[in-house]
Amino acid sequence: MITILLSIGSNTFAKTNIDKAKRMLTRQFPNIVFSDPILTEPEDDKYSYLFRNILAKVETGMLPDQIIEKIKQTERAVGRTPKDKYLGKVVIDIDLIKYGDDILRPLDYEREYVQQLIGTFDTLSPSDSDSASDSEPGTDD
Repeated sequence: MITILLSIGSNTFAKTNIDKAKRMLTRQFPNIVFSDPILTEPEDDKYSYLFRNILAKVETGMLPDQIIEKIKQTERAVGRTPKDKYLGKVVIDIDLIKYGDDILRPLDYEREYVQQLIGTFDTLSPSDSDSASDSEPGTDD
């Protein structure tokens, strides 16, 4: 089994879309653990809204290509479309940033919020992240 790290972000109905992605990912990876969310400023001028970001950590026997296919399916199911990025909307963005000891997306991995959230995994367990997804439905940023 390999430990992977996913970065999940949204700037459009962010809480709702991230909660939906968390539910879908939990079905695919039952032992997944999610960090608390953090709000970040966009790093690109084409985005006008704050981003809500979380990390997810899980052990899996899947290969990177299989994981990427699963997360792309999840993005489409949550509502991501190719044109959204041009409109400055990120309905959902899920990236495989670390696979075992291999950092697959070094620029993402080095971001301040990623490093900050990685440190929170020591205090989380799968049961903690389950209760975090039971927040009030219909509430949003």
